[in-house]
Amino acid sequence: MGVHVLPMPRGFARFQVIVCLVTLTSACGPRNAPAGVPVSPQPNQPQEPSNTVANPPTPPAPPVAPTKPTEVEPANCALSADSGEPITTVGLSDPVVPSNAPRPSNASERVLFRQLYETLVRVDCTGRVRPGLAASWRFDANARNWIVVLRENASFSDGTPVTASDVKGSWTGDAGALRPPVSRLVRSIDLVDDRTLAIALRTERSDVPMPLAHPDLAIARSIPDSPWPLGTRSVRVEPDRGSPRANAPSVIALTGGSVAALQFVVAPGDPRDLLDRGVDLLLTRDPATLDYAATLPQFLSVPLEWQHVYVQLTPGRSRSSPMLSEDARQVLAHDAVRGEARGARGPFWWQMVEGCALASAPTREQSSPIPRIVYDANDSVTRELAERFVGLARASGPAATAFLDMLLPDRPKRTYQRAAALSGDALVVARRRGADAGYVMSLDSRPVDACRDLQVLMEGARWLDPETIVPLVETRLRAIVRRGRSGVTAEWDGGLVIARREKE
Repeated sequence: MGVHVLPMPRGFARFQVIVCLVTLTSACGPRNAPAGVPVSPQPNQPQEPSNTVANPPTPPAPPVAPTKPTEVEPANCALSADSGEPITTVGLSDPVVPSNAPRPSNASERVLFRQLYETLVRVDCTGRVRPGLAASWRFDANARNWIVVLRENASFSDGTPVTASDVKGSWTGDAGALRPPVSRLVRSIDLVDDRTLAIALRTERSDVPMPLAHPDLAIARSIPDSPWPLGTRSVRVEPDRGSPRANAPSVIALTGGSVAALQFVVAPGDPRDLLDRGVDLLLTRDPATLDYAATLPQFLSVPLEWQHVYVQLTPGRSRSSPMLSEDARQVLAHDAVRGEARGARGPFWWQMVEGCALASAPTREQSSPIPRIVYDANDSVTRELAERFVGLARASGPAATAFLDMLLPDRPKRTYQRAAALSGDALVVARRRGADAGYVMSLDSRPVDACRDLQVLMEGARWLDPETIVPLVETRLRAIVRRGRSGVTAEWDGGLVIARREKE
């Protein structure tokens, strides 16, 4: 793909001082450490949380600074090099809806569901495919189907055996057809025997069945009188403890067999409250929470992989239109995004997908678009970016003009007069129509099936030419871990697995 990169206009780095129409203020005010907890002396802090962006090599290595929590780079795939007691409590700041299981819809569900439900294979943090519910896999004689064998004595958390029929039943509906999320990844599934399946994937690979690690293919079985499906790990949700109350802290307890219990504290609002409640693990991007954790010597902070890349989709954009330079993306990450972010760094997976069947974009009527930029109402980063673009469109001066010329090559015919927050069906319909000036959205930085993700993206926006996707910024979470706790490993897609130990 030919990408034209423009140099940053002189003076653009100072542009945020001249035009700052989007105020980045923390939703959390100052907070002192709990009584009795020693606090290390801290230098004077700015009124607003710092948005200084690390520029780490690969793998990322954020700078150590007095105002940040202690940095620990994971050894191999372990979240922390510390050894000690297992994690017993995890803080969640997003709502958890049991009916979503086993397919997560937010970061909190992603953490919780990973402890309950398995996929046939998993992909570790280095990208290597490893056994999950399946013990082995191989191509058949025609190299069309993966022959997948379940591990011996595989069972659901209630002790009942897991069979090949259970796997197929988890992926199909009442009529026997593959569920829509599954059918985007799997072409067909057939039973060979009680422990063996023949699976044809939509993305043909000659080396490893990486798509089988997608969370949409997690195995679960519905049970009567329970909002939680059974998973294939050793724990299950304790009865009457798994329905969080709206706007109030609640506890989801995982218990089972001889392993020690693991509790998830669901508390909407200020994430710092979860640290005060004594959790062992909390995932967050919130700057105020990270700064607060820096004052608590019992915690350390571990950066996870860059998990999300934010992009702009512009109907009618030409392949010859210039892209944002790396410097421009870095300035955008620093100035517009609250929390840890960096300018998106290529190469990007949608530029490298090969052999993927994509429907050609239909011819669009070249009418004037609705003068708004649409973003996901449930994603704060898309809001921050959209509001910054609206601010730039209303500004004047050469720096703003040069920046907008890269975002909106047809300016002044097109401009952003407002940012529109949409969610659910309204967001789906807006993207499908493509009648707006632009769309800001999040994509996985490390998809397990890039072809599938690109196909899903284009199914929702058939007008899109993938080569015109504009990369903006990347974000990642940090894990605040209690010192002396261990047993957490990170996987390729950013998911975490928390090891359980036998009861004493």
